[in-house]
Amino acid sequence: MNVEPNHSDCPAVSIAVPVFNGQRFIARTLQSLLDQTFSNLEIIVTDNASTDATEQICRDFAARDPRVRYYRAQANRGISANFRWGFELARGEYFRWNAADDFVAPTFVQKCVEILAADASVVLAFARTRIVDEEDQPIRDNTYDAAADLASPAARFNRLITIDHRRHGAHELWGLMRRADLARIPVYDRVVRSDSIMLARLALLGRFRCIDEFLFFNREHGGRSVASQTPGRRQDQRARLARFLGQGPVPPSHWWNPDLKGKLVFPEWRILHEYANSTRYADLSLAQAIACKVRVAAFTIRCMPKLIRDVLYAVEHLILGEPNRQPPTAPPPTNIEPSSAST
Repeated sequence: MNVEPNHSDCPAVSIAVPVFNGQRFIARTLQSLLDQTFSNLEIIVTDNASTDATEQICRDFAARDPRVRYYRAQANRGISANFRWGFELARGEYFRWNAADDFVAPTFVQKCVEILAADASVVLAFARTRIVDEEDQPIRDNTYDAAADLASPAARFNRLITIDHRRHGAHELWGLMRRADLARIPVYDRVVRSDSIMLARLALLGRFRCIDEFLFFNREHGGRSVASQTPGRRQDQRARLARFLGQGPVPPSHWWNPDLKGKLVFPEWRILHEYANSTRYADLSLAQAIACKVRVAAFTIRCMPKLIRDVLYAVEHLILGEPNRQPPTAPPPTNIEPSSAST
């Protein structure tokens, strides 16, 4: 199937590459995108005020290939803002993000475009994920996904809100979407577990189709910002009770919104609120809307221990104040790895 438009003034596919201090892997990432068999694309690099050699590397790529567009912020805008920036600059009919340290196989975009072009009911096409190390060597394969290629919007929505977040890395968000579909929902809001919330809302709009090939390569390395937020490594636990009750969503609220650092937050309640409001972004039949509300009610009951935990943390915070801990020593974010695990 030939789905690549002939006109070159408006690219068919936009790929946003948000980056901060990504000099180690950004060249590998950009080259993998330029090597795609589907060539009618643009690569939008949004640099979050890097202080290393990232700028020069990206400018060199832009000088060699006009499909690379480089934008640099004057100051670090934060993770969520940088991801939204790339989306706002996109011009293509189709859109995806690519982290600055991940890469894709040459046929990734081509196969995703073919799926979306052939079936209007599909809103997101993605491939299997292979986790690799700093030398591109395989570590393990990730085949756990939302399995949301279902006819019922409520059933797809339920798959996303009830998924096992300890196993689910939200890698579907590195797939390809129609830009118009993504524009119907809030893009990377500064709320906890923003990636999972976006996926749930996209599931209300249409099916997720998986390419059963390992075409996406997710790099695991110590410089990823989420590495400092995984259970056992976080140095800024939300509460002293965390050792008994768990730490809550990972990454925590202030990872998505730095303004929340040290403030009283109810992350599980916020997640519930966002899920409950998700139906407003989709054109659902009355039966499907009711079915979604029923799923949210069931989700509320299931998550009641976590909701109670939020309240206990808030009481502890009001009585004892912030835990006496040192600030994290991890480097500033280099990659937003959707990893919404909970403990």
